[in-house]
Amino acid sequence: MMKRYLGIAFLSIAFLPVTAQQFKAEATLPVVDADGFYRVLFTPEAAAYPNQTFSNVRLYDAQQKEVPYIMEQEQPVYQQEKFQEYTIVEKKQEPGCCTTLILENRDKAAINNINLLIRNAEVVKEATLSGSDDQKSWFVIKEKFTLQSIDNPNDASAMKVVNFPLSNYTYYQLRINDSTQAPLNIIKAGYYNARTSEGAYTKVAPVSIATSDSIKQKKTYIHILFDTLRLLDKVELSLTGTPYFMRQVDVYERQARNTKKGVKDYYEFVTSFGISSGGAAIVHLPMVKTRELMLVVENKDNPSLTVSSLNIHQLNRYLVAWLKKGEKYTLRFGDEQLVEPSYDLAFFKDSLSYQSTVLKIQDVRAIQQAGKKEESPTFFTDKRVIWVAIILVIGILGFMSVRLIRETNSQKKV
Repeated sequence: MMKRYLGIAFLSIAFLPVTAQQFKAEATLPVVDADGFYRVLFTPEAAAYPNQTFSNVRLYDAQQKEVPYIMEQEQPVYQQEKFQEYTIVEKKQEPGCCTTLILENRDKAAINNINLLIRNAEVVKEATLSGSDDQKSWFVIKEKFTLQSIDNPNDASAMKVVNFPLSNYTYYQLRINDSTQAPLNIIKAGYYNARTSEGAYTKVAPVSIATSDSIKQKKTYIHILFDTLRLLDKVELSLTGTPYFMRQVDVYERQARNTKKGVKDYYEFVTSFGISSGGAAIVHLPMVKTRELMLVVENKDNPSLTVSSLNIHQLNRYLVAWLKKGEKYTLRFGDEQLVEPSYDLAFFKDSLSYQSTVLKIQDVRAIQQAGKKEESPTFFTDKRVIWVAIILVIGILGFMSVRLIRETNSQKKV
Protein backbone atom coordinates (compact mmCIF):
# COMPACT_ATOMS: atom_id res chain seq x y z
CA MET A 1 0.00 0.00 0.00
CA MET A 2 2.83 2.41 0.90
CA LYS A 3 4.53 1.83 -2.44
CA ARG A 4 1.29 2.71 -4.19
CA TYR A 5 1.11 6.06 -2.41
CA LEU A 6 4.74 6.79 -3.22
CA GLY A 7 4.09 6.01 -6.87
CA ILE A 8 1.16 8.43 -6.95
CA ALA A 9 3.22 11.17 -5.30
CA PHE A 10 6.16 10.83 -7.69
CA LEU A 11 3.81 10.62 -10.67
CA SER A 12 2.19 13.88 -9.58
CA ILE A 13 5.59 15.55 -9.25
CA ALA A 14 6.66 14.28 -12.66
CA PHE A 15 3.69 16.00 -14.29
CA LEU A 16 4.59 19.39 -12.83
CA PRO A 17 5.80 21.71 -15.61
CA VAL A 18 9.56 22.12 -16.08
CA THR A 19 10.85 25.48 -17.27
CA ALA A 20 13.17 25.13 -20.28
CA GLN A 21 16.18 27.33 -20.82
CA GLN A 22 15.18 30.65 -22.42
CA PHE A 23 17.67 32.49 -24.61
CA LYS A 24 17.54 36.27 -24.78
CA ALA A 25 19.70 36.85 -27.86
CA GLU A 26 21.42 35.04 -30.68
CA ALA A 27 23.98 35.66 -33.43
CA THR A 28 25.58 33.82 -36.33
CA LEU A 29 29.15 32.92 -37.23
CA PRO A 30 30.71 33.30 -40.67
CA VAL A 31 30.85 30.11 -42.72
CA VAL A 32 34.43 28.79 -42.81
CA ASP A 33 36.32 27.37 -45.81
CA ALA A 34 38.12 24.59 -43.93
CA ASP A 35 37.65 22.39 -40.87
CA GLY A 36 39.59 23.43 -37.80
CA PHE A 37 39.68 25.31 -34.52
CA TYR A 38 38.80 28.99 -34.93
CA ARG A 39 38.92 31.95 -32.59
CA VAL A 40 35.61 33.82 -32.67
CA LEU A 41 35.93 37.45 -31.55
CA PHE A 42 33.17 38.92 -29.37
CA THR A 43 32.31 42.23 -31.00
CA PRO A 44 31.04 45.16 -28.87
CA GLU A 45 27.50 44.43 -30.14
CA ALA A 46 27.68 40.81 -28.94
CA ALA A 47 29.49 41.56 -25.67
CA ALA A 48 26.37 43.19 -24.24
CA TYR A 49 24.67 39.81 -23.70
CA PRO A 50 27.18 37.50 -21.91
CA ASN A 51 27.32 37.65 -18.12
CA GLN A 52 30.49 38.49 -16.19
CA THR A 53 31.91 34.97 -16.57
CA PHE A 54 30.53 34.26 -20.07
CA SER A 55 28.87 31.13 -18.63
CA ASN A 56 25.54 31.83 -20.37
CA VAL A 57 26.92 31.37 -23.91
CA ARG A 58 26.03 28.33 -26.02
CA LEU A 59 27.04 27.38 -29.57
CA TYR A 60 24.83 25.24 -31.85
CA ASP A 61 25.37 23.70 -35.28
CA ALA A 62 22.84 23.51 -38.12
CA GLN A 63 21.23 20.41 -36.52
CA GLN A 64 20.79 22.37 -33.24
CA LYS A 65 23.36 20.20 -31.49
CA GLU A 66 25.50 21.89 -28.83
CA VAL A 67 29.09 22.51 -29.95
CA PRO A 68 31.86 22.42 -27.27
CA TYR A 69 34.02 25.52 -26.91
CA ILE A 70 36.48 27.22 -24.57
CA MET A 71 36.80 30.92 -23.73
CA GLU A 72 40.00 32.91 -24.11
CA GLN A 73 40.83 36.55 -23.57
CA GLU A 74 43.79 38.83 -24.14
CA GLN A 75 45.89 39.88 -21.17
CA PRO A 76 45.64 43.66 -20.57
CA VAL A 77 49.40 43.82 -20.09
CA TYR A 78 51.80 40.94 -20.58
CA GLN A 79 55.56 40.50 -20.58
CA GLN A 80 57.47 38.49 -23.12
CA GLU A 81 60.93 37.16 -22.33
CA LYS A 82 63.12 35.88 -25.14
CA PHE A 83 66.59 34.49 -24.68
CA GLN A 84 69.02 36.30 -26.97
CA GLU A 85 72.11 34.17 -27.44
CA TYR A 86 75.55 35.78 -27.83
CA THR A 87 77.97 34.53 -30.44
CA ILE A 88 80.85 32.71 -28.73
CA VAL A 89 83.86 34.11 -30.57
CA GLU A 90 86.36 32.04 -28.63
CA LYS A 91 86.23 29.25 -26.08
CA LYS A 92 89.67 28.20 -24.90
CA GLN A 93 90.66 25.88 -22.08
CA GLU A 94 94.27 26.03 -20.80
CA PRO A 95 95.19 23.04 -18.60
CA GLY A 96 96.23 24.07 -15.11
CA CYS A 97 95.19 27.66 -15.78
CA CYS A 98 91.79 28.78 -16.85
CA THR A 99 88.88 28.71 -19.25
CA THR A 100 88.50 31.80 -21.45
CA LEU A 101 85.19 32.63 -23.06
CA ILE A 102 84.87 35.63 -25.43
CA LEU A 103 81.33 36.74 -26.30
CA GLU A 104 80.26 39.20 -29.00
CA ASN A 105 77.70 41.91 -28.24
CA ARG A 106 77.18 42.69 -31.91
CA ASP A 107 74.67 45.52 -31.48
CA LYS A 108 76.69 47.10 -28.64
CA ALA A 109 73.54 47.06 -26.52
CA ALA A 110 73.88 48.43 -22.99
CA ILE A 111 73.73 45.39 -20.71
CA ASN A 112 74.27 44.68 -17.03
CA ASN A 113 74.11 40.89 -16.92
CA ILE A 114 75.11 37.75 -18.82
CA ASN A 115 73.29 34.44 -18.47
CA LEU A 116 75.48 31.34 -18.66
CA LEU A 117 73.96 27.91 -19.29
CA ILE A 118 76.33 25.48 -17.53
CA ARG A 119 76.22 21.70 -17.09
CA ASN A 120 75.60 20.76 -13.45
CA ALA A 121 78.75 20.59 -11.34
CA GLU A 122 79.24 20.61 -7.57
CA VAL A 123 82.10 23.11 -7.58
CA VAL A 124 83.12 26.67 -6.70
CA LYS A 125 84.97 28.69 -9.33
CA GLU A 126 86.54 32.14 -9.24
CA ALA A 127 86.09 34.29 -12.37
CA THR A 128 86.86 37.72 -13.85
CA LEU A 129 84.87 39.65 -16.49
CA SER A 130 86.46 42.16 -18.87
CA GLY A 131 85.26 44.23 -21.83
CA SER A 132 86.78 45.34 -25.13
CA ASP A 133 85.81 46.93 -28.44
CA ASP A 134 88.69 45.46 -30.50
CA GLN A 135 89.68 42.23 -28.65
CA LYS A 136 93.09 43.76 -28.03
CA SER A 137 92.68 46.18 -25.15
CA TRP A 138 90.70 44.63 -22.31
CA PHE A 139 89.21 46.57 -19.38
CA VAL A 140 88.04 45.00 -16.15
CA ILE A 141 84.29 45.08 -15.46
CA LYS A 142 83.94 42.66 -12.55
CA GLU A 143 86.87 41.10 -10.73
CA LYS A 144 87.11 37.92 -8.67
CA PHE A 145 83.51 36.79 -8.35
CA THR A 146 82.43 33.18 -7.83
CA LEU A 147 80.37 30.68 -9.79
CA GLN A 148 78.98 27.99 -7.47
CA SER A 149 76.08 25.64 -6.68
CA ILE A 150 75.53 24.71 -10.32
CA ASP A 151 72.88 22.13 -9.50
CA ASN A 152 69.50 22.07 -11.24
CA PRO A 153 67.32 19.22 -9.83
CA ASN A 154 65.00 19.36 -12.84
CA ASP A 155 67.56 19.44 -15.65
CA ALA A 156 71.13 18.47 -16.48
CA SER A 157 72.16 22.13 -16.75
CA ALA A 158 71.59 25.34 -14.82
CA MET A 159 71.36 29.01 -15.78
CA LYS A 160 73.69 31.28 -13.85
CA VAL A 161 73.42 35.06 -14.02
CA VAL A 162 76.52 37.25 -13.85
CA ASN A 163 75.49 40.78 -12.84
CA PHE A 164 77.81 43.75 -13.40
CA PRO A 165 77.72 47.55 -13.92
CA LEU A 166 75.92 48.70 -17.08
CA SER A 167 78.25 48.69 -20.08
CA ASN A 168 78.11 48.48 -23.89
CA TYR A 169 81.37 46.82 -25.01
CA THR A 170 81.39 44.90 -28.28
CA TYR A 171 83.20 41.95 -26.67
CA TYR A 172 83.12 40.46 -23.19
CA GLN A 173 85.81 38.12 -21.88
CA LEU A 174 85.03 35.72 -19.07
CA ARG A 175 88.08 34.05 -17.46
CA ILE A 176 87.35 31.20 -15.04
CA ASN A 177 90.14 29.91 -12.78
CA ASP A 178 90.67 26.15 -13.37
CA SER A 179 94.11 25.82 -11.75
CA THR A 180 93.01 23.26 -9.15
CA GLN A 181 89.99 21.66 -10.82
CA ALA A 182 88.63 20.49 -14.15
CA PRO A 183 86.92 23.19 -16.27
CA LEU A 184 83.19 23.96 -16.32
CA ASN A 185 81.14 22.93 -19.36
CA ILE A 186 79.53 26.20 -20.55
CA ILE A 187 76.91 25.39 -23.19
CA LYS A 188 75.82 28.88 -24.23
CA ALA A 189 75.65 32.49 -23.05
CA GLY A 190 73.21 35.31 -23.66
CA TYR A 191 70.59 37.51 -22.03
CA TYR A 192 66.82 37.67 -21.61
CA ASN A 193 65.18 40.42 -23.60
CA ALA A 194 61.99 41.35 -21.74
CA ARG A 195 59.31 43.31 -23.56
CA THR A 196 56.09 44.61 -22.04
CA SER A 197 53.15 44.67 -24.43
CA GLU A 198 49.45 45.41 -24.30
CA GLY A 199 46.78 42.92 -25.29
CA ALA A 200 44.56 43.46 -28.32
CA TYR A 201 41.52 45.72 -27.88
CA THR A 202 38.50 46.71 -29.95
CA LYS A 203 37.32 50.33 -29.93
CA VAL A 204 33.82 50.94 -28.56
CA ALA A 205 32.08 53.97 -30.05
CA PRO A 206 29.83 55.95 -27.67
CA VAL A 207 26.61 57.63 -28.80
CA SER A 208 27.57 60.93 -27.18
CA ILE A 209 30.09 62.57 -24.87
CA ALA A 210 28.73 65.41 -22.72
CA THR A 211 30.90 67.66 -20.52
CA SER A 212 29.79 70.02 -17.77
CA ASP A 213 31.60 72.09 -15.13
CA SER A 214 30.52 72.67 -11.54
CA ILE A 215 32.05 75.84 -10.11
CA LYS A 216 30.58 75.11 -6.69
CA GLN A 217 31.95 71.57 -6.48
CA LYS A 218 35.11 72.48 -8.42
CA LYS A 219 34.70 69.48 -10.69
CA THR A 220 34.28 68.66 -14.35
CA TYR A 221 31.80 65.91 -15.26
CA ILE A 222 32.26 63.88 -18.44
CA HIS A 223 29.29 61.65 -19.35
CA ILE A 224 30.00 58.94 -21.94
CA LEU A 225 26.74 57.43 -23.25
CA PHE A 226 26.25 54.20 -25.24
CA ASP A 227 23.21 52.99 -27.16
CA THR A 228 22.98 49.81 -25.03
CA LEU A 229 25.00 47.85 -22.50
CA ARG A 230 28.65 47.75 -23.44
CA LEU A 231 31.61 45.85 -22.03
CA LEU A 232 34.39 48.34 -21.25
CA ASP A 233 37.99 47.58 -20.24
CA LYS A 234 40.15 50.62 -21.03
CA VAL A 235 39.87 54.41 -21.18
CA GLU A 236 42.29 56.74 -22.96
CA LEU A 237 41.86 60.41 -22.02
CA SER A 238 43.65 63.59 -23.07
CA LEU A 239 42.90 67.00 -21.56
CA THR A 240 44.08 70.46 -22.57
CA GLY A 241 43.88 73.89 -20.98
CA THR A 242 46.60 75.43 -18.86
CA PRO A 243 50.25 74.75 -19.87
CA TYR A 244 50.86 72.66 -16.75
CA PHE A 245 48.32 70.65 -14.77
CA MET A 246 47.99 67.51 -12.67
CA ARG A 247 44.50 66.29 -11.81
CA GLN A 248 42.78 63.24 -10.32
CA VAL A 249 39.99 61.60 -12.30
CA ASP A 250 37.37 59.33 -10.67
CA VAL A 251 35.53 56.78 -12.83
CA TYR A 252 31.91 55.79 -12.17
CA GLU A 253 29.61 53.36 -13.95
CA ARG A 254 25.85 53.83 -14.20
CA GLN A 255 23.86 50.93 -12.76
CA ALA A 256 20.25 50.20 -11.89
CA ARG A 257 18.67 48.50 -8.88
CA ASN A 258 15.13 47.48 -8.00
CA THR A 259 13.48 49.40 -5.16
CA LYS A 260 9.98 49.54 -3.70
CA LYS A 261 9.31 52.57 -5.88
CA GLY A 262 10.64 50.88 -9.02
CA VAL A 263 13.96 50.77 -10.84
CA LYS A 264 16.42 53.42 -9.67
CA ASP A 265 19.63 54.46 -11.44
CA TYR A 266 22.79 55.25 -9.52
CA TYR A 267 26.52 55.76 -10.13
CA GLU A 268 28.93 53.23 -8.66
CA PHE A 269 32.61 54.08 -8.15
CA VAL A 270 35.02 52.02 -10.28
CA THR A 271 38.54 53.43 -9.97
CA SER A 272 40.70 56.58 -9.94
CA PHE A 273 43.69 57.66 -11.99
CA GLY A 274 45.93 60.66 -12.44
CA ILE A 275 46.35 62.78 -15.54
CA SER A 276 48.89 65.50 -16.25
CA SER A 277 49.96 67.87 -19.00
CA GLY A 278 52.67 65.38 -20.02
CA GLY A 279 50.33 63.38 -22.26
CA ALA A 280 47.34 61.05 -22.43
CA ALA A 281 46.30 58.92 -19.47
CA ILE A 282 45.44 55.24 -19.92
CA VAL A 283 43.43 53.42 -17.27
CA HIS A 284 42.45 49.75 -17.27
CA LEU A 285 38.96 49.03 -15.96
CA PRO A 286 37.89 45.83 -14.13
CA MET A 287 35.51 44.59 -16.89
CA VAL A 288 32.78 47.21 -16.57
CA LYS A 289 29.38 46.50 -18.16
CA THR A 290 27.23 49.61 -18.39
CA ARG A 291 25.31 52.04 -20.60
CA GLU A 292 27.17 55.07 -19.26
CA LEU A 293 30.55 55.95 -17.84
CA MET A 294 31.05 59.14 -15.85
CA LEU A 295 34.50 60.66 -15.39
CA VAL A 296 34.83 63.27 -12.64
CA VAL A 297 37.89 65.57 -12.87
CA GLU A 298 38.94 67.15 -9.56
CA ASN A 299 39.85 70.76 -10.45
CA LYS A 300 40.23 72.14 -6.90
CA ASP A 301 41.01 75.85 -7.32
CA ASN A 302 42.33 75.47 -10.87
CA PRO A 303 40.54 76.39 -14.08
CA SER A 304 38.63 73.58 -15.77
CA LEU A 305 40.17 71.65 -18.66
CA THR A 306 38.86 70.61 -22.08
CA VAL A 307 38.65 67.07 -23.41
CA SER A 308 40.88 66.87 -26.47
CA SER A 309 40.51 63.12 -27.05
CA LEU A 310 38.63 60.27 -25.41
CA ASN A 311 38.66 56.64 -26.52
CA ILE A 312 36.95 53.64 -24.94
CA HIS A 313 38.07 50.06 -25.61
CA GLN A 314 36.91 46.51 -25.02
CA LEU A 315 39.50 43.81 -24.35
CA ASN A 316 39.36 41.13 -27.04
CA ARG A 317 37.67 37.94 -25.88
CA TYR A 318 37.32 34.83 -28.01
CA LEU A 319 35.24 31.69 -28.23
CA VAL A 320 37.40 28.82 -29.51
CA ALA A 321 35.61 25.90 -31.20
CA TRP A 322 36.03 23.28 -33.90
CA LEU A 323 34.07 24.47 -36.93
CA LYS A 324 33.29 22.45 -40.05
CA LYS A 325 33.59 23.69 -43.59
CA GLY A 326 30.33 25.11 -44.96
CA GLU A 327 28.42 24.54 -41.70
CA LYS A 328 26.14 27.23 -40.26
CA TYR A 329 26.51 27.94 -36.55
CA THR A 330 24.32 29.90 -34.14
CA LEU A 331 25.51 31.52 -30.94
CA ARG A 332 22.89 31.96 -28.20
CA PHE A 333 22.94 33.92 -24.95
CA GLY A 334 20.92 32.68 -21.99
CA ASP A 335 19.89 34.16 -18.66
CA GLU A 336 22.49 35.65 -16.34
CA GLN A 337 22.17 32.66 -13.99
CA LEU A 338 22.94 30.01 -16.61
CA VAL A 339 25.86 27.94 -15.30
CA GLU A 340 29.06 27.27 -17.22
CA PRO A 341 28.95 24.20 -19.49
CA SER A 342 31.30 21.27 -18.86
CA TYR A 343 33.17 20.23 -22.02
CA ASP A 344 36.05 17.76 -22.46
CA LEU A 345 37.73 20.40 -24.62
CA ALA A 346 38.80 22.32 -21.50
CA PHE A 347 41.33 19.57 -20.67
CA PHE A 348 43.11 20.06 -24.03
CA LYS A 349 43.32 23.85 -24.02
CA ASP A 350 47.12 23.91 -24.25
CA SER A 351 47.15 21.45 -27.17
CA LEU A 352 44.84 23.32 -29.54
CA SER A 353 46.16 24.57 -32.87
CA TYR A 354 44.12 27.43 -34.34
CA GLN A 355 43.39 28.50 -37.87
CA SER A 356 44.99 31.85 -38.63
CA THR A 357 41.64 33.47 -39.43
CA VAL A 358 39.87 35.23 -36.55
CA LEU A 359 36.09 35.26 -37.05
CA LYS A 360 33.74 38.00 -35.88
CA ILE A 361 30.28 37.40 -34.45
CA GLN A 362 27.65 38.87 -36.77
CA ASP A 363 23.90 39.54 -36.99
CA VAL A 364 23.40 39.95 -33.24
CA ARG A 365 19.68 40.15 -32.42
CA ALA A 366 17.43 39.91 -29.38
CA ILE A 367 15.01 36.98 -29.18
CA GLN A 368 11.35 37.72 -28.60
CA GLN A 369 10.39 35.96 -25.38
CA ALA A 370 7.49 33.57 -25.86
CA GLY A 371 6.08 34.57 -22.49
CA LYS A 372 5.29 38.04 -23.82
CA LYS A 373 2.67 36.64 -26.22
CA GLU A 374 -0.88 36.23 -24.98
CA GLU A 375 -1.62 32.53 -25.28
CA SER A 376 -4.36 30.36 -23.79
CA PRO A 377 -2.98 28.25 -20.97
CA THR A 378 -2.70 24.54 -21.62
CA PHE A 379 -3.51 21.88 -19.06
CA PHE A 380 0.09 21.66 -17.84
CA THR A 381 0.74 25.43 -17.89
CA ASP A 382 -2.52 26.54 -16.23
CA LYS A 383 -1.58 27.96 -12.82
CA ARG A 384 -4.77 26.58 -11.27
CA VAL A 385 -3.87 23.06 -12.35
CA ILE A 386 -0.32 23.50 -11.05
CA TRP A 387 -1.54 24.61 -7.60
CA VAL A 388 -4.02 21.73 -7.42
CA ALA A 389 -1.16 19.32 -8.26
CA ILE A 390 1.07 20.83 -5.57
CA ILE A 391 -1.69 20.64 -2.91
CA LEU A 392 -2.43 17.06 -3.94
CA VAL A 393 1.23 16.05 -3.55
CA ILE A 394 1.44 17.74 -0.13
CA GLY A 395 -1.78 15.98 0.99
CA ILE A 396 -0.56 12.56 -0.14
CA LEU A 397 2.82 13.02 1.58
CA GLY A 398 1.07 14.15 4.79
CA PHE A 399 -1.29 11.19 4.73
CA MET A 400 1.65 8.84 4.15
CA SER A 401 3.54 10.31 7.11
CA VAL A 402 0.57 9.86 9.50
CA ARG A 403 -0.06 6.30 8.28
CA LEU A 404 3.65 5.43 8.67
CA ILE A 405 3.68 6.71 12.27
CA ARG A 406 0.56 4.67 13.16
CA GLU A 407 2.02 1.50 11.62
CA THR A 408 5.26 2.03 13.52
CA ASN A 409 3.42 2.50 16.84
CA SER A 410 1.34 -0.65 16.18
CA GLN A 411 4.46 -2.70 15.61
CA LYS A 412 6.00 -1.42 18.85
CA LYS A 413 2.89 -2.50 20.86
CA VAL A 414 3.08 -5.99 19.40
